[in-house]
Amino acid sequence: MKDQYIKTNRIKWEEIQKDVFEKPCLANKKGISFSLLKIKPNKEIPMHKHTDTRYNFILKGSMSNGKQIYKKGDLLINKKGSSHFLRAGKQGCELLLIWD
Repeated sequence: MKDQYIKTNRIKWEEIQKDVFEKPCLANKKGISFSLLKIKPNKEIPMHKHTDTRYNFILKGSMSNGKQIYKKGDLLINKKGSSHFLRAGKQGCELLLIWD
């Protein structure tokens, strides 16, 4: 298998819901996938359930799940089957999302 190089600056942001944007960087149905997400300031994402494990690494800004605030450099892991909601902070939030 060859190494893969992805120039994320060439991938366009897609609005996946109002005020939430995604750069789908790698989709792999039999392994790990990842995207970059950008959430506008104070945007709330309603309660939802995950069908896979998700790793959220905060690159810029902050977000909260109602219990804790996650800031730049923090890693939030949502286990398969978990439910939660999110709210972006005052400056919004950019994160690297990895899931399997």
